[in-house]
Amino acid sequence: MPTEPRYLLIIACSQRKRSNPGLLPAIERYDGVNFRVLRKARREGYWPKNLDVLILSAKYGLLGSETEIDAYDLRMSWGRAMELRPTLGLALAERVKAVPYTEIFVNLGKIYRLALDRWETALNEDLIVIYASGGCGQKAAQMRRWLLQRATEKG
Repeated sequence: MPTEPRYLLIIACSQRKRSNPGLLPAIERYDGVNFRVLRKARREGYWPKNLDVLILSAKYGLLGSETEIDAYDLRMSWGRAMELRPTLGLALAERVKAVPYTEIFVNLGKIYRLALDRWETALNEDLIVIYASGGCGQKAAQMRRWLLQRATEKG
């Protein structure tokens, strides 16, 4: 019996955040274009089955989309990426080894990708990894298309 496909989306946090006091799930706290695309996918029913979302945050490191966080103001800099690098790549590698993902979509800028050094060592040869490219709008459009395609695929 074939197993259902399992997907992972790795996305960067956003500078734009909702300022509501207290804790909010990360997918609600961050308010950049990519998070608007994700929330729209949920609302409009094209959130893929078996999708996990990991958010790379300058403050918190790797977060699940439902992890509750406060509002904060910390940008990912080269220095911050280097601070996070020793632990984040290994943490992501362990996650990828532990969960049988079919496909991973990575939507990160250059500095964020620096923080995830060597995570690809955990990838098996059957795993498909797609990297978004271009500017912010292009990456958001690629992510939206990927979500739509995965939501309509049959396992």
